[in-house]
Amino acid sequence: MVYSRTEVTPLLNGEASKAEAPSYGRYVAGAVIFTLGLLAVVSFQSAALPMGSVRLGEDAGAGGGLAASEADRRTAAAAAALSSQTSKNAKDAKEKADYVFAEANAEAEKLQKLAVQARKDFEIAKGDNAADGEFATSGIQALEDDALAQDASLTSTTATYEAARNTYQNSTDKIVVLTTELADAKAATAEAQSKYDAASATADTAKATADDLSKAAEDLNTASQADEKVGEEKVAEAAARATAVGAAADKAKAAEIVAAKAKKTSADNLDALNAAKLFQKTAQESLDAENARNKVLAAQSNQSEQDMIQQAHITALAKTASADAKATSESSFYNSSSSTSKMEDAAKKAEEKAAIAATVAAVREAEAKAATVAAQAAGDEDAIAKSQLALAEAQVKVEEKKIEAAKNLITPA
Repeated sequence: MVYSRTEVTPLLNGEASKAEAPSYGRYVAGAVIFTLGLLAVVSFQSAALPMGSVRLGEDAGAGGGLAASEADRRTAAAAAALSSQTSKNAKDAKEKADYVFAEANAEAEKLQKLAVQARKDFEIAKGDNAADGEFATSGIQALEDDALAQDASLTSTTATYEAARNTYQNSTDKIVVLTTELADAKAATAEAQSKYDAASATADTAKATADDLSKAAEDLNTASQADEKVGEEKVAEAAARATAVGAAADKAKAAEIVAAKAKKTSADNLDALNAAKLFQKTAQESLDAENARNKVLAAQSNQSEQDMIQQAHITALAKTASADAKATSESSFYNSSSSTSKMEDAAKKAEEKAAIAATVAAVREAEAKAATVAAQAAGDEDAIAKSQLALAEAQVKVEEKKIEAAKNLITPA
C-alpha cells in the first residue's frame, strides 16, 4: 500500500482569501482520521501473515513435514516482502508528512509576522489620529521636516551599519588568514622539533663516541708509557708505539671536534625550535584574540543592521505620512477615521489568516507525529516478519536433516 495525501489546504495553496475560515474541530478531526488511517494500515499489514500457518516443530512425517515447512517458508517470505514494502511506504509517508508540516509551519510564521506588523502599523496610525487635526492645517511642514530628519537619520544609521559590517567582514577574513598562519606555524614547529630531535640524537652519539675514543687514547698512552719495553725496545718499535699513541689522540681529538660541531648544530636547532614555538604561540594568541574580537563585531554588526532596518521602517512611515498629508491636506483629517478603520480591518484579517495558518500547522504537526508512529510500527512489523521468515527457513533445514537422518537409518539388505 502506498501512503498518499489527498487533503488540499486552502491556506497553503493561496486560497485562504477565497475560502471561509475552517473551524478548529475540522482540522482536529482531520488529524485524528489521518492517525487512525495510518494505524489501521499497519494493523492490516501485520495481520497479512497468518501466525498459525508457521507450524515450527510439528511432526507431519518425513516428506509431509518438509512440504509443510517449505509452504510455511513461502508464506513467510511473501509476508516479509509485503511488510518490507509497507515499512518503506510508511517511511515515505512520514517524510512527506514532515515536509508538509515544515511548509505549513513556515507559512504560519510568515503570516504571524505580517499580522504583527499590520497590528503595529494600525496602532501607530491610531496614535497619530489625535494629531491629524493639527497636521491637516499647520502640521504639514512639521511632517515634511520630520521625514527629512528621519531620512538623515537613516543615512547615518546606514553608514554606521556599513562600517560595522565591513569591520566584521574584515575580521572574519583575517580569521581565515590567521587560521592558515597558525596551521603553517604548527607545521613549522613540528618540522623544527623533528630536526632538533635528530640533531640532538646525533650530538649525543657523537659525544659518546668522542668520550669513548678519548678514554681509549688516554688508556693507550698510559699503557704505552708503563710498558716494561719502553726504553729497551728498538728505535723503530718506539717510533711505532709513539705513532700509535699519537694516532689514537688525533682520532679522539677529531671525534671531539665532530661532537662539538654536532652539539652546535643541536643548539642551533633548539634555538630554531624555540623560535618556531614562540611564533606558533603568537599565532595562536592572535587567532584567539581575533576570534574574541570577531564575536563582539558580529554583535555590533547585527545590532547596527537591526537599527538600520528599524530606521528604514520609521523613515518610510514618515515619508508616507508627509506625502499623504501634502496630497490630502485638510481632507486627510476627516478621512483619517476611515483610513484607521481600514488598517484595523486589515490587521484583523491578517490575524485571522495567521490563526488559521497556526491551526493548519498544528494539524500538520499532529499528522507528522502520527506518520512517525505509523512508520515505527510498520518497521517493527517488518522486523517481526523477517524473524518469522528466518524461523521458517530454519524449520525447512530441520525437516531436510530429518529426511537425511531417516535415510541414514536404512541398512542395506
